[in-house]
Amino acid sequence: MRQGHDNRQERPKLRAVIFDLDGTLTVLTLPLEAMRRETKRYLYDRGLPKGMIDQSDGISSSIFKAKSYFLSHDMTPAQWRQLEEHIESMLSGYEAGAAKDVRPIDGALDAVGLLKARGLKTAILTNNGRQAVDIVLEIIPMACLFDVIQTRNESPTPKPFPDGLTAIVSKLGVDLSETIYVGDAPIDAVAAARAGIDFWGVTTGETSREILLSAGAQLVASSLHDMIPSVDARLGRRLRRTPNLPSGN
Repeated sequence: MRQGHDNRQERPKLRAVIFDLDGTLTVLTLPLEAMRRETKRYLYDRGLPKGMIDQSDGISSSIFKAKSYFLSHDMTPAQWRQLEEHIESMLSGYEAGAAKDVRPIDGALDAVGLLKARGLKTAILTNNGRQAVDIVLEIIPMACLFDVIQTRNESPTPKPFPDGLTAIVSKLGVDLSETIYVGDAPIDAVAAARAGIDFWGVTTGETSREILLSAGAQLVASSLHDMIPSVDARLGRRLRRTPNLPSGN
């Protein structure tokens, strides 16, 4: 596990861990490139000028830029809602199809259980829609491990905006400084930074260690289980060594 610019000695005691879903807790099965491509194509077809969206823009940032443009160019709020509903329906279709093949990342839910056993509050913040997340929760019975499970449909604005994270922190009754967000993508790092929350990256999704560190991760691990020692450090726990036992004859 590599660390970024983490200085855990000066951080408040940890009280909550919020997780991304796809690529962090579950194996990434979403056809993200197809979803991004179709979202951008639809926005251009509706009149968004070419070049308004960068190649690096994801779904959320593309929709945000389109909304700003259309509402400032004579589109009414009602017309925008209709356009947004079409995109939501398209995204939900992709997500619901992928959710049927979902499976947990090996060891991920066991790691969450270890955090719960340490008295930490846990939550999920995902840009997936509620329909797909409910399918995931039917297939993988993990809802009992989390105090809050929030989708893009319950967030004021989705990642990379910080609103979802700050809303969860409020629901959990903790401070921003007592929380970390764990995810597998730069969009997670941006949302955490904007919310004022530490971001820890995990390389079980679509992003390399180097990119997560450059995006601002305080540390990066190859699995959630590998983060447990760093969690213990934030909790002030000392690791116990198993005493050497005399060997038998």
